[in-house]
Amino acid sequence: MTAPQGTAAPQLDAVNRHTGLVTLTIGGNDIGFTTVLGTCAKLSATDPAGAPCWDHLAGSGTDRVTESIAATAPKVAEVIRGIHRRASHAKVVVVGYPGIFPEDGVGCTSASVPLAAGDFAYLRDREKELNSMLARQARLGGATYVNTYAPTVGHDLCAPTGERWIETFAPQSPAAPLHPDALGERAMATAVERTLAHHR
Repeated sequence: MTAPQGTAAPQLDAVNRHTGLVTLTIGGNDIGFTTVLGTCAKLSATDPAGAPCWDHLAGSGTDRVTESIAATAPKVAEVIRGIHRRASHAKVVVVGYPGIFPEDGVGCTSASVPLAAGDFAYLRDREKELNSMLARQARLGGATYVNTYAPTVGHDLCAPTGERWIETFAPQSPAAPLHPDALGERAMATAVERTLAHHR
């Protein structure tokens, strides 16, 4: 947000007093969720029917992902403040993350989803925890939170082709691994539009 990304200027440089609307989704990279998922995938082979990722990240009694989420909250708050400073009249919308994992916690361990059966519920709960943190920081910072989790339930990475809006580790539709495809992005956009219409 505040530093260049390759040749791209800092994203906050695009925000000024003429800006009327800012939408942002942040936090996943800050907590290292991609690295977490990579670790979980590697560990799944050691105990595919168990919860080796939970054992590794939280089995000691301290959940490292929970700690990362808590440490990221002040960063999210600072970004929201930075937007308000640059564009005091802008509407700021924090867009949450869609439902990546099955809501019922039942997994779909396979070559394209190399996660142990017992870790799906754990990862689902950490994503919910991340979204809760984003919603709280949005509220405290005078921003609006958009829940994209609820409208994507049932379309997670375990859903069958045609119903799946979140791609697996080996995408079958144009999308990054573990990210929404076009249908998922459309559902998220609809959630944003509905929230904006409700908060005019």
